[in-house]
Amino acid sequence: MKNRLFILFISANLISNAQITPEFEIGAKGVFSGNFYNNSDESSAIADFSDTQLLLSLRQKLYNDWRAQFVLGLQFPDANSNLGQVFYNNIFMLLEDEKNIFKVGRTLAQTVLNQFPTLRDDDAQRFVYSLNPFSDGINTERDQYANVLEYARVIKKKLTISIHAENFFDSYNPNDFRLNSLGMSIVYRIPESQRWNRNILQEIGLSYNNFFTKRPNYSNDFEASTKNLIFSTTINLKPHPINFIDFKFQAIQNFGWEEIKFLSTYSDYTRTESTSFFAMLRYTKRKNERPHYQISLGAGYKTMPNLDVNSDQLMIIANAFYRIGQNFDVGLQYRYMINNGYTRIFFGDYEHRAQIALVYSFSQIFNKQFGDRNDILNLEHNYIR
Repeated sequence: MKNRLFILFISANLISNAQITPEFEIGAKGVFSGNFYNNSDESSAIADFSDTQLLLSLRQKLYNDWRAQFVLGLQFPDANSNLGQVFYNNIFMLLEDEKNIFKVGRTLAQTVLNQFPTLRDDDAQRFVYSLNPFSDGINTERDQYANVLEYARVIKKKLTISIHAENFFDSYNPNDFRLNSLGMSIVYRIPESQRWNRNILQEIGLSYNNFFTKRPNYSNDFEASTKNLIFSTTINLKPHPINFIDFKFQAIQNFGWEEIKFLSTYSDYTRTESTSFFAMLRYTKRKNERPHYQISLGAGYKTMPNLDVNSDQLMIIANAFYRIGQNFDVGLQYRYMINNGYTRIFFGDYEHRAQIALVYSFSQIFNKQFGDRNDILNLEHNYIR
């Protein structure tokens, strides 16, 4: 009897100390396009594979109702950036239970609330992102990604309230890793699993970002800050399972420095008062319970009222994606951009851009253990969904 009890004790001890294999997920996205430009200075054509990326995730059940996740992602940045051949766009740790989420590391910052169906997520960057006032404007990734410290509370699975602090890269002081932004957001979003339940309102959100900039002649941190308020919504105009139409809209009010009356540097462009709007109308055709093709039309407008010269920007963008295989899309996109006033200094008078693209997305979970709020590809840009 003693021997049996001893064997049971040893077996239980081995089981309790046995390693639990984590859930492993891999995601990849390939974005390859031929870009044809015509602007006020020149015409050109290039082969572009920027935003192609690989994402890896490990998730582990903890000894209570919580679970942990580690994500590592690398991306090929824009060819004219100074980020090198590979940029680590996601590297963070996340702790979560049913209602609470803690996140620390580098990932997408809350400088944008909505996802628009453009070829690349920076195609409308000047209109849909709360721009990083510490950046020199060379790298679009500096507006998108930051070192973040974030807490979010999920209420009834649809409402998320978050408080976030970030360290945005400072082009003029690259070794400064102190938190230089603070904000909060509240977002009501219908879960993906309920998307086809004919909900007219799919998403609505409000976000506030406070960048701790150093404003001349101001000692108070709040008064010296550049502040942004973002409003975003998605409306299902026709939430039909076959012929689906939705409308996405976002507005950004930049409460910048009223004393900036002209633009001499890119920092002036991001720190002066501005108002921007962007909207896209999308039609998706589903066939045999899968996306078949998608057509989108959008427009953006940005104005800077405090400048002594009338300065604004207008963009029109249209695209179409056709699914030719499992997670494999072929697409066309056209973008027209016109700049007035001081914005011509940085972006030229106008630009036409036409793109022919191939996009492949892949995601696979091994040793699946958990239900998902979002899959790993939702960390990044989405095309046909």
